[in-house]
Order: sequence, then C-alpha cells, then structure tokens
Amino acid sequence: MPDYQSLYRKYRSQTFADLVGQDASSRALQGAIVSGRVAHAYLFSGSRGTGKTSAARLLAKSLNCTERARDTAEPCNRCESCLAVTAGTALDLIEIDAASNRGIDEIRDLREKVNLAPALGPYKIYIIDEAHMLTEPAFNALLKTLEEPPAHVVFVLCTTDAQKIPLTVIGRCQQFVFRRHSEEQIVARLTHIAAEEKVAVDPAAMQLIARTAQGSMRDAVGLLDQLVPLATGPISLDGARSLLGIADPRLLDSLLDDVLAGRAAEALAELNRVYAEGAELRQVVRGLMEGCRDRLVGALGRHDQATARRLSGVLDALLHLDGEVRRHAEPRFLVEATLARLAVESEGVAPSVPPAAVRGETSSPRGEELPKPVPVAVSAPVIPVVGWSDVLEKLNRTVRAVYLDAQPEVDGSVLVLWFKYGFHHKKAQEQSSQLLPHVREWLGDDVKVDFRLRENDLPKAKVASPEDDPFVREIVKRFDGRVTRVKEISE
Repeated sequence: MPDYQSLYRKYRSQTFADLVGQDASSRALQGAIVSGRVAHAYLFSGSRGTGKTSAARLLAKSLNCTERARDTAEPCNRCESCLAVTAGTALDLIEIDAASNRGIDEIRDLREKVNLAPALGPYKIYIIDEAHMLTEPAFNALLKTLEEPPAHVVFVLCTTDAQKIPLTVIGRCQQFVFRRHSEEQIVARLTHIAAEEKVAVDPAAMQLIARTAQGSMRDAVGLLDQLVPLATGPISLDGARSLLGIADPRLLDSLLDDVLAGRAAEALAELNRVYAEGAELRQVVRGLMEGCRDRLVGALGRHDQATARRLSGVLDALLHLDGEVRRHAEPRFLVEATLARLAVESEGVAPSVPPAAVRGETSSPRGEELPKPVPVAVSAPVIPVVGWSDVLEKLNRTVRAVYLDAQPEVDGSVLVLWFKYGFHHKKAQEQSSQLLPHVREWLGDDVKVDFRLRENDLPKAKVASPEDDPFVREIVKRFDGRVTRVKEISE
C-alpha cells in the first residue's frame, strides 16, 4: 500500500493552466518557450506558497518534454521526461536548497558539473531554492557561470526575500514577481480539491482557511489537509476554528471592546477565556488587528477623528505585538501586559455619547433620569497619520525622545507637529535638521514641517515642573531613581 501523499504535493500544478493566480508570469514563460527565447537565468521572487518552485518545475518539464507540440508550452505529462520530473527522479533537473548548501564549496562543485551534458533532454535545469541564503562569496563564485553558462543550462533562482539578492545577480536574470493569492482564488482551488477528495466543507470554513493562509496557496491546502481526517461529516466552521486554534470573532470583539473602554480586568478575564478555549495567541492578536482595522476604517468614514486616532494607536501597538509574540519566551504574559496597558491608557478617554443623549432624551426607558453630561476637555482633532511611527524608528534614541510627545497632522504639503510641552516644542525645532530628511523620504521633497504648541482652553493649572515631564518620569521609573537637582543648560 503506497504511503499517504500530502494534498499540497498531490495537487501541485502539473501544467501552466493549473498555476493559479500568476497569469502574467505564466503567459511570459509560455511565450518564451513557444518562441524559443528561453533565458539562461530566471529569478522567481515572492512570498511563500505562491508557486515559485512549481513554476520552475513546469519550466523544466516543458523544456525537456519530448512530445510537446511546437505551438504550445504545455508539457504532455506522458513522456519519460515528464513522468520523471513529476516523480522527482529526473536527472536533468537539479534542485539545490540554498539554506543548507550556501557556501562557496557547493557553488564550486556546481560550476564543475554544469559542463556535463544532459542525460535525456536538451536542457539541464538548476533550481536554487531560497537563493537569498547563499553567502556573499558563494554569490561571487556563481556570477560568471550565471552570466555565461553552457548553452544547455538554465538557472532558476527562487527566493522569498529578493532584497537580499545582490544587484549583480539580479542584473543577470529575468525576474518574475509571484504575488499573493486572493481569498477568492484560494477558496476556488480548495473547493476543487475538496470535490476531488470527496470531502464536504462548509463555505464559511473555506473562507476561514483562505483568510488564515494570508495569500499562501500551499498553506491553505496544508490547512485543508489537517481538516480532512475530521470528515466523518461536513467540516463545519466551528470544527475548523477549533482545530486551527482560531478564536470566535464574537469573543475577540468583546475583548477589543473591553480594551477600548478601559476595562483592564475584564479584558484580561476575556483573554483567559479565549486562551482556555484553545485559541493560538498569534491568531488572537491577528484577530484583534483585523477588528481594530475595521473599526478604524469605519471611524474614518464617519470623520470621527478622535476615535480614529485612538484606534490608530491601538492598531500600531498590536502590529508591534504581532512581531514580538512569536519570539518571546512567554507570549501569553506579553499579550496580557500589552492589552492591560492599552486598557489602562484608555481609562481617561471620554466614552462615546449614548444614543439617548444624541436624540435629546433626558431619561432612560425605565423613567430614571440620566446623569448630566460632564464637560470634558477635548483636544484639537488630529487625523491619524500612517507612517509617522516609521519615521520615529529611523531617528536615534535621543532625538526620538523629543518627538515622542508630538501629535502629527498632515495638511496638504505641510506636516504639522503639535506639542503639549514647551520644552519638547523648543528642542524639536532645534533638532529639525535630523527629522527633515526622513519626513521628505516619507511625504516627498516638497513637504514642510510646522511646529506648534498646543494651547489648553481650560483654566490654567500650575506650571508643570521638569519632574512631571513624561520622558523624565519614564527614566526615573525604569531605573528606580529620583530627581535630586534640576539644572537648565544651554547648547
């Protein structure tokens, strides 16, 4: 009895027509094959699971197919060469894993073997997977062979990080970018595979798999493969969510409500409930990101700038958390600490006006008199600016501390920076020369920066002392120190 074969291997594309979602690259490769204008080196780049290696194997199969008609690029999948490529035993197709064969010695060995004639077909095809993992000496050793290989050799370099490929290598290759698959394309492919496997899958479960795969067809088929053993009956949404460790969106909405409303204790209790149901923490964070993003879009559509600014800050924190949770030794504690901090920061935010107050009603449906609204100091609305956090990351630590207090606002070709404290306002103007190049890189060369000090319309409180500065308080807290003397200095 043959061993079980994973679905993503069983349903790997065997013809260009099966290559889903990469129409431009597929047409270009087929045109080159039919016209006989096959390049000596290709670079296939794109995120994982988008079909780079499958396209490279299709190119090899088509070039060495002995029964392929001249007016088509599709391999016959019947001849000896095609069957060998499909089975992974073709002598003229050499696949190299650059992650484990990344040194100069492996490349020297390759240079010696490229001169050997093909065993069966007219071409020898070298597929170098994860090519960005090659060392710099290995790339240098490959350059001359890559530029002028023997006439019977075709190189295909596949990479998920094209930025790490040296420009000298890119210049010697024809580059094709493989894009992420849309959810519709993934659902259509999964539906076809499920029908072939005679497995009933609920459409909502299909959508969940497609969304979880994040554009990777291989990941999506792999997730479906996990669900197939459950197929004593139709695979339901709840069954798929339980197996994949994805929390119920209703629980995540409730958790996000608690965070935004400043209910830290309730938020932690809700998170523990989600965790107890088996949800994977990275999926929880991504679910919160999706919910926060949807609310941010809604707030921007309503021109609710105060809410949009708050949601933008929460989304920025969740994006940072998503990158940290996979590397942290205790991801659960990290998620709890971040959500608790966001909830505590929300405690001072004025709650949304209840619907009864909007309609002008002064009593509740039970006849109770509603409390009179308390005047709340509202700062000037600031449109959330996407990209400001990236600018801050490019500044050195000392300069960044000055601009952490700034609230950005884009007005045409002017970036307005509002400051709450006069000290930061003054220092920011003095160090504007270090900020301006990064702002121009972000918003264009014509942008101007306007530094403004926010004035409070409420009765003036006593002047804040230097010890009350947020930056000073943070330093004192972090190093468990105290301020003993304040001295004004001039630069």
